Amino acid sequence: MSKLRVPTLLFLSLTAMSNSLLSPLQQQGHHIHNLTPSRRSSPSSSNRSFNDEASGSSRSSSINGSINGRGDMSMIYQTMNPANIDEGSSNKEGEDFTTLKQSHSICRTLFHRAGAVLLRSDKKQETLMAMALFWTYFAVMGAKCALPSTFALITSDQSGLVLQNINSNPQQIMAQVLTISTCGIAFGKFLLGPIIDKYGGILCLKVALSVLMSLLVIISSTTTFRTFAIAWIFVDFIFSSCWAACLNAIHNSFSQDQWASRIGQLAVAARVGNASSFFFFASLLQWSQQRRMNTGGLVGQSWRSVFWASAAMQTLPIALLVISDQRNINNDVSMYQGGQPLSSNPNKQEEMTSLSSSHMKSTPTSATPSIRKSLNVLKEEARTMPFWMHLISRSCLMIIASFLLFVPSYMTNAFAVSSATGARVGSLYALGCLLAVSLGSKHFSVLSTRGKVLASIGYLSLVLVVSISQMLHISGFLKMSAFGGGLAMFLWGVGFAVPFYIPPSLFALKRGGSESSATIADAFDFIGFLSLAFFNGFVASREQDLLISWFLPFAIMTGCTVTSIVTLVLALVLEDQ
Repeated sequence: MSKLRVPTLLFLSLTAMSNSLLSPLQQQGHHIHNLTPSRRSSPSSSNRSFNDEASGSSRSSSINGSINGRGDMSMIYQTMNPANIDEGSSNKEGEDFTTLKQSHSICRTLFHRAGAVLLRSDKKQETLMAMALFWTYFAVMGAKCALPSTFALITSDQSGLVLQNINSNPQQIMAQVLTISTCGIAFGKFLLGPIIDKYGGILCLKVALSVLMSLLVIISSTTTFRTFAIAWIFVDFIFSSCWAACLNAIHNSFSQDQWASRIGQLAVAARVGNASSFFFFASLLQWSQQRRMNTGGLVGQSWRSVFWASAAMQTLPIALLVISDQRNINNDVSMYQGGQPLSSNPNKQEEMTSLSSSHMKSTPTSATPSIRKSLNVLKEEARTMPFWMHLISRSCLMIIASFLLFVPSYMTNAFAVSSATGARVGSLYALGCLLAVSLGSKHFSVLSTRGKVLASIGYLSLVLVVSISQMLHISGFLKMSAFGGGLAMFLWGVGFAVPFYIPPSLFALKRGGSESSATIADAFDFIGFLSLAFFNGFVASREQDLLISWFLPFAIMTGCTVTSIVTLVLALVLEDQ
């Protein structure tokens, strides 16, 4: 039974019942009061009657109007309650009074069942939205793995991409592309946050995924390096909107006690998308290369199959978002009668009268957030110290998180493994993140301030140990096997995930609300991606086949880890004051 049918059924049933019951009572002069017990005791309030058809019509109208809100349904219940009936003439009209008591029992049963149906419908909507957001971020982060999985092939002489300048070095050009595309992410973070807050995360996600799929198709079929580079820059620009749009959708679709678990779900989706995509793309590359060898095609162009697969991945989340949003629209239409909302944003719940003793969601209507209001909220938060501490911490961890782009190349050059094995180690890195956020996100949110501080120090200390161990391996003071290197990348993923995803995202949701959550989240990432633009370009431009060339990148990441420990601890302590 849909939400549309529940109020309609109640309305028809109660209207017919009230007409059949109230007609004889009107003729016999019963006094029925829809008052609280304290007001029923007042003599002036016990003279309300339905002796004429005008008052009977008003009575029917009040029942009809009360259907307009879930909470107002309790008015009908109270009206039909025998306790609210003036029993002054009950000796004469005992039979009618008994009939009304029986009708009240029927009404109570109807209300119990209606509340249960509405509650189940809300749960189904939440489940569908959670699935849509999970597969959205899964597909987006999976598509981001296409470039690192094919980096060596794209920069090879057999890539099938024509360079305008024959003397150009493809690796140097790719380093420039990475720098520009990462700046594109930073620019998107600066520009798109207020737009997301204004138009809503779900709509922005549908547009972003559609454009992303089109760009990946262009990359898959292009024959020029320039087209590839421009399309990838726009891919990163679109990618910049996805995290903030998902946070906005979480704020508008779930109650506050679910925020941490839903953020953790997004992080799980990101890392599952990374891990499965690295593994799948490695297998797809092997299959494509073997097929091209058998058919006499260029093996170097097998990278195209990876980008075709990345484009196809976007179809499922687009479909889920459309279905989820359409169900939400249908529910909103069914819950509005006479301009009065039956329910709206479930994240701002109020406990309403429920005859089944359940809590139903309802929120007051509010104006659509404006871009100016989003920026005003950001301006106010930017005057506080916790904002800047979270910004610095997340910016530093952004560099550590995005080292995933270079994990396959690092493993190939530092531990002499194959490209396919290096891609699979990238999946271990992502699995470490998955393990941490799936087990630690909700637990972290309920810790005390002291517990959050200790947990953050513990997580980031693990990252620090791994980073130092890799510096020792690169410099020759510590010899690690390929298994040890893979384990180190797994622990690296475990250590940074929770401090990177949970504290700053919860801060953005709590302080920004529906008006500025995406704007604050993007502000945190803006500086991070600007720094990341230079870091990615720096790493990509180095001679990666030389082991010592990896020492300085790990030294930078070690410094970022220490900075993040200090600033995140300060942010958590100051936020609690």
